[in-house]
Amino acid sequence: MDNKRLIIAVFILFILVSSAAATTLTITARDEFDDTPVKGASVYVSGSYIGTTDSNGQYIYSHALSDNFRVGIEKDGYEYWNDMISASKTTLVADMIRERGVLTINVMDGDTLQPISGAVVRVSGTGIETSDSTGADGSAVFEVALGSTYVVEVQKERYESIYRNVEMDEDSKKVDYLLQRSDLVIFQVKEAESGLPLEDVSIYINDILEGTTGSDGRLTSYIDHERSYDIRISKPDYQSFEENYYFSSDDIIYSVTISKTLYPVAVSVYNSDKVPIDGADIYIDNEYFGRTDDYGRGDVTNLVAGSHKFEVRKSGYSDWIETILIDGEDDNIIATPEYIRADVTIFVEDKSHNPILGAVVVLDGKTIGSTNSQGIVTTELLTNSEYLFSVTKDGYKDLTETESIPLGSTEMTITFTMESSFNVALAGGVVLILVIAGIAVYVLKFSGNRGNKGGGRKGRSPGHREGGSL
Repeated sequence: MDNKRLIIAVFILFILVSSAAATTLTITARDEFDDTPVKGASVYVSGSYIGTTDSNGQYIYSHALSDNFRVGIEKDGYEYWNDMISASKTTLVADMIRERGVLTINVMDGDTLQPISGAVVRVSGTGIETSDSTGADGSAVFEVALGSTYVVEVQKERYESIYRNVEMDEDSKKVDYLLQRSDLVIFQVKEAESGLPLEDVSIYINDILEGTTGSDGRLTSYIDHERSYDIRISKPDYQSFEENYYFSSDDIIYSVTISKTLYPVAVSVYNSDKVPIDGADIYIDNEYFGRTDDYGRGDVTNLVAGSHKFEVRKSGYSDWIETILIDGEDDNIIATPEYIRADVTIFVEDKSHNPILGAVVVLDGKTIGSTNSQGIVTTELLTNSEYLFSVTKDGYKDLTETESIPLGSTEMTITFTMESSFNVALAGGVVLILVIAGIAVYVLKFSGNRGNKGGGRKGRSPGHREGGSL
């Protein structure tokens, strides 16, 4: 009897235990925003880890608990989920809330890279659809759920709107957007001759100065498209460009080439005496242009504005070279080439053709030097000219003569023959006078001596007697 009771008790206990162990809880973790399964989420019961959710976001938990218990679910990118669950509960759906991060949108001008304030930024996506305006620094800040992709729209008057997708994969994310002006027009001006950009070109729109081009030949302007405008482009020494142009929505680059202005130029050639020089060869920018006529004039030509090299060549004259700015102020170039210079040797001699050393040579009132032991002084003089020479030397008569240096001469010698200042006739006269004076002195002296002898004989004492005494 007792054995039967024991068997019955064990059987009842087995049934009770089996009944308690049979409680199964199906836990499902899903995204709060789109109900998608959250795979790989860690599941905790009363603080103890029991497993992770499968690809369906589920975890099957069997237990024999009789009291309520706490279930916690954890997954990166989501807030921690937890709740008290009844022991008899068989299904549990946990709506996981994504963690939130900070999305910063920076908006800048595509040309200047300067911040744009007042741009409208719209953000739409998981759990959010909102908008804000950029501040003075060009930024707008939004709080969005992590792990989501958002559509960002940026709008600003006179700018092209943009649409971008942003994946929020960081706690804090910054993105930069460049807006292009919808009214942007870039004027590009180049020189027709060289193809190079032109600086300081004035751009007029409807007769109002819009600005001038920079070193790159460009000017950025902002005008409404889908309209026509009167365009005028000008620069000193260049031909102006004008037209009425319709700017469509796609017109951004407005490119123009302009040519330098042509000015008529003539070359006239005269010598230093303002006498026309015929047959002179003219070169412009190292290229042969032509030859002057009987009036010293060359042909007229058209030259582009700017600096040009002019050269005139003529036998007997030094080459005339000058760079002249052609700007329409003066259309006649006057060239005055100098006569060529000749090496002149001045030789000073006496009448016996002996060189005179130390003779001072003066040219047109200016001393050019003294002769050397060979009687020579050298100098350089313009040809086709007359010069007044003066030559002085002690013991010689001063000499003054006018000499001409022929046109085209390169070397020549001028000889000056000086006359001694010693007068032979005068010297002979002086000698003759001296001889006569000497003879006169001698005669006077001889006559005096004879007078002295006669007086002696007469002067004897009267008391004297020859051969006896008183």
